[in-house]
Amino acid sequence: MTKIFVSLFLAGLFLLTSCLDSECVEETKAYMKVAFYSYETKKAVLPESVILHGADNDSTIYDNQKKIKNQALFPLKNSDTETAFIIKINETTDTIRFVHSNFLHLISKECGFSMFHTIDTVYFTINEIDSISLTNKNVTVRKTENVAIFY
Repeated sequence: MTKIFVSLFLAGLFLLTSCLDSECVEETKAYMKVAFYSYETKKAVLPESVILHGADNDSTIYDNQKKIKNQALFPLKNSDTETAFIIKINETTDTIRFVHSNFLHLISKECGFSMFHTIDTVYFTINEIDSISLTNKNVTVRKTENVAIFY
């Protein structure tokens, strides 16, 4: 009799918890993760300051950011296949343009969809930036580095 009662109690508890709304606790915005490296040593070196603007809309992403932690987060356009940035690293300005494709990805039932990207090509000016390397062309919600900027 006790086993039946415990079984019914657990079944009822399971049904009750499965009907409750769950909250989204996952990251849903896919940013391109960018790390900065010294061209001479090839080691990670954070710039003294970074100013980053969207080239087409003047939206400020980083405004004289001092000592970016590990990675800078660059938002790619969801409705276009090209995203351009004006970046000022340590008082010198460059322009970077990313050509990318976009695709919807289901994060989870609770979180819905997110737009992921695949970087195809990178164009940039050579002022402070020496070179750019695509380390992972797939831009997702993971914290994986996508782009290495050597300056």
